[in-house]
Amino acid sequence: MNKKYLQLSSLAFIILISVSGPVSFAFAQPNSTTPIKHVIYIMKENQSFDDYFGVYPYGPNNMLVNNSIVKELSVPYGIQNDTSSIKVPNYPGLGWLLGYSHLSYLNSSTQVDPGEGWVDYHGDWDWGRNNGFAAYSGSASLVYVSYQQIPFYWDYAEEYVLADNYYTPVLTETLPNRLASLSGYTPVSNDFGPPPYVNLNQTIFYQLNQKGVSWGYFELFSSATNPPSSEIYPLNSIQGFTNNPAYMNNVENLSVFLAEAKNGTLPAVSFVMPFGLAGEGNVPDVSEHPPANITLGQDWTVNLINAVMQGPDWNSSAIFITWDEWGGFYDSVPPPQMNAFGYGGRVPLLIISPYAKENYVDSTVLNHDSILKFIDYNWNIPYLSSWVAQSGSVLSAFDFNQNPRPPIILGPTTTVAGTNGNSGGYIQFENGSKLSLTAELTSEQYPIPLQIPLSSLNYTSPPFKMPVSTYAFSVPPTWLSSAQLFLILFSLIALIVALVINRFSNRLGLRQVLLIISVLFGLITSVLGMIWTAIPAPPVPPTEPTYSFITDLGFIMIALGIIIFAFPYIRKYLPKAESNPIPDNIKMVAKLVIIGGAAAVIASIMATPGIIFPVSTLTPSPLNPPQTVLQMLLATLSPLTGIGVLITAASLSALLIHTMNMHRKEMKLNLTN
Repeated sequence: MNKKYLQLSSLAFIILISVSGPVSFAFAQPNSTTPIKHVIYIMKENQSFDDYFGVYPYGPNNMLVNNSIVKELSVPYGIQNDTSSIKVPNYPGLGWLLGYSHLSYLNSSTQVDPGEGWVDYHGDWDWGRNNGFAAYSGSASLVYVSYQQIPFYWDYAEEYVLADNYYTPVLTETLPNRLASLSGYTPVSNDFGPPPYVNLNQTIFYQLNQKGVSWGYFELFSSATNPPSSEIYPLNSIQGFTNNPAYMNNVENLSVFLAEAKNGTLPAVSFVMPFGLAGEGNVPDVSEHPPANITLGQDWTVNLINAVMQGPDWNSSAIFITWDEWGGFYDSVPPPQMNAFGYGGRVPLLIISPYAKENYVDSTVLNHDSILKFIDYNWNIPYLSSWVAQSGSVLSAFDFNQNPRPPIILGPTTTVAGTNGNSGGYIQFENGSKLSLTAELTSEQYPIPLQIPLSSLNYTSPPFKMPVSTYAFSVPPTWLSSAQLFLILFSLIALIVALVINRFSNRLGLRQVLLIISVLFGLITSVLGMIWTAIPAPPVPPTEPTYSFITDLGFIMIALGIIIFAFPYIRKYLPKAESNPIPDNIKMVAKLVIIGGAAAVIASIMATPGIIFPVSTLTPSPLNPPQTVLQMLLATLSPLTGIGVLITAASLSALLIHTMNMHRKEMKLNLTN
């Protein structure tokens, strides 16, 4: 009886296979909340929203404003109508003195790399005024491109969803933002490390593994699987990732992604990154990080999307394309400040899916963690972190009640090696095959006809609302830079007059009064600069100086005034030059100057606080910056850095005393005459 039952069961199973087709014996994926079974997360490099989409949909100088398609499109919050009137002071608060710079259209597919980093980006931001770009990131930041360079990205914005209120999680550069996009937090506030590391169990990868949701991480590697750790930035900043086969087996070459897209075997979540060997040898840099060719980088991205659209998984996919940070390029919207880190600058987000709304500008306040939030929501996973939980939702970009939209294949983009076209380089896979990339510059690729008549849409784009900060800073007043500048001028004038009196008059009392006034003005300048620093201090190592150059000038004026004031009292303890042309003490001072000068060079290398010799024992939490001056000094200065600074100060003082002593006799003769 049992044998007959087993035979009947086997026969039924064979019939079921014959009827239903091939069956995968992999573990079944958990059910998704939405029709989306495949999330493809593509992250490019260093472009701001206004740089890429500021003049969308009309183009530079509104040249397409009367186009029959363009004039019907939704308009994001950008710089479409006032590019010529936007002016940025050449230094925040000192535009009246140093002048202003203006935005300009960059008719090129290659850009100059603006200044980057915590200091430059916070200087650009200028406490929410967004007027420090010229001073910090430089003139290269004040440009924008248009459909002539990135026509296919504009086509996607036209046909699907463009988010115009989307920001990076952190107001700083690449590594912190990429780590935040994978873990919902960051242990560093700049490109630094590892260490410190992100804990593996605090990443989206760990969550997906625990839930049984398949995933893959794809780059341009030198091997199909298990690439060397040198090629998998920033995964090497995740503690326990690179030595764990359960995770490394999911890190694969881009060729695997293309094959899986073609075969309909994509994992539930695909992270597709333009790193690895990109930009090395004959492999073109497709990241779009300046000075890479952004049209070529766009074509690389379009090729990936075409592969998904032409594969069996299209009807259950959602593709998110964004940029890790804004690269210092100008943007007109100050990012909201949700914690000590930011948000960071506004970057584009394109959402492409058969369920994505058409011609839709989503003005929901979003950031990289919003995509993690969608992944968690879609597969019923607890939100990864408080940053993820508090992020906005991308659900408004979808209409899950509509029938899946057919794919929109854009091109020509990439071509098979050997076909016609101007080669812009090629991608070589580990099996020896090549995929050529051709940068297209034809402006006729935008706009394209809409897939659904606008009259048939049951939704419209919501109005843009300026984001609101929830984290309060002590914002410097607008008059601060001007006030500091005038105080420095007054301090310098008092110092010069004191030196003139010292040379041509014996009125020691007036000279000392002027020096006290000079020191006082320098002190006021410095105090103002310490109350209202040029940029907020980074909440976690590595820390960086936060004072403006004007505040630094105040410190210098204080030091000069005190040294000159104290010199008459110091020199009476120095040996008389008449008794010995080169006294032993003077020789000792000269040696001190030489030794101190060498030490000063070493000290200057160590002077970037905590970078080369960081204090590893103090690791404040991301949302709990140092609360006392002592904690800040410990986080900022290692013992070697502090010693180096003291040696520098001592050697400079010795040099000044030595120089003035050698001229003491001449000064005395001049005063007598």
